[in-house]
Amino acid sequence: MVDHSRQAVVGAIGGTFISLAIMDIDELTVSNFALLNSRDFKDPMEALGRYLKSVPRIPNKIGLSIAGVVDGEKATMNHLTWSFGWNDIRAVSGCDHVTFVNEFEALALAAPRMTDYDLIEINRGVSMRDGTRVVVSAGTGLGAAALVRTGDKWHAMSGESRYASFPAPLGHEFDIRSVIAHEGFVTAGQVLTGRGLVALYTALAKATGDEVANLSPVQITKAGLSGEDAAASKSLDLMATWLGRFAGDVALHFGATGGVFLAGGLSSGIVPALQTGRFRDAFEGFGERHEYLGTIPVNVIKAGADAGLRGAAIALADSLPVRPTKIRQLQA
Repeated sequence: MVDHSRQAVVGAIGGTFISLAIMDIDELTVSNFALLNSRDFKDPMEALGRYLKSVPRIPNKIGLSIAGVVDGEKATMNHLTWSFGWNDIRAVSGCDHVTFVNEFEALALAAPRMTDYDLIEINRGVSMRDGTRVVVSAGTGLGAAALVRTGDKWHAMSGESRYASFPAPLGHEFDIRSVIAHEGFVTAGQVLTGRGLVALYTALAKATGDEVANLSPVQITKAGLSGEDAAASKSLDLMATWLGRFAGDVALHFGATGGVFLAGGLSSGIVPALQTGRFRDAFEGFGERHEYLGTIPVNVIKAGADAGLRGAAIALADSLPVRPTKIRQLQA
């Protein structure tokens, strides 16, 4: 390893998958990539320990993107009963420096580093160079984060968008509130996820009077995109519309003149449905909303772009002391 290279272990710990790699945190180049099933392990330390046995050399730094709540040195997963801290990671990895970052903030940090190869265009527009970027991730869970430029640095921030109230569908749309358990209102996180897609498909299929197949989100997506299942196709159309409306709202909240990035398995899986125009029409809307959002570009981050790993690497790099330049070293 050359002296100017900063290698680290990076990972994205999700409710469905765990991805791990060795990465140069400056160049964001990846080696020794592994994709593991989260439910094959009792905790992330077991997964990390198995992975580290397969690499020739373990760096002394590690950055992890967490699908859950990050509170300083502690992390708690949203979709699994896992809680762990920096010392747990140190114990299994031997790394001196540990950094956690929320999964949505990691995606936001990676957004400016995405290339055309990593993205699929949904809405063509003009990105303001230093304009705020927004990531909306729909998959196992739903979340959003903004990336704001302050001085010469980007800063990521996220909240709990999954708990936002899901708006009542328009008159010609299926009212999914009738099939999702709720106390007073349905949240966006109950609808714009894989579980929401299954609930929507099941309800639409039952309405036809036919026998309802027990399909996974991936199977529903495949059947809908192929046109072989009318209920599945309608489900994707509605998801594209509702995701567009939600993403437009998030873009307005943050003033996302730098662009909107869609991430997560649901978003990347239904790209053809998003490209039909339903997403764009719902995203932009009418009147003053359309005037503001009509020029904002929207892209889907490809499933294989490893944005979570890149974001974890960037968060790790930002947490390290700034290295002195060679000129400063000579002057010392």
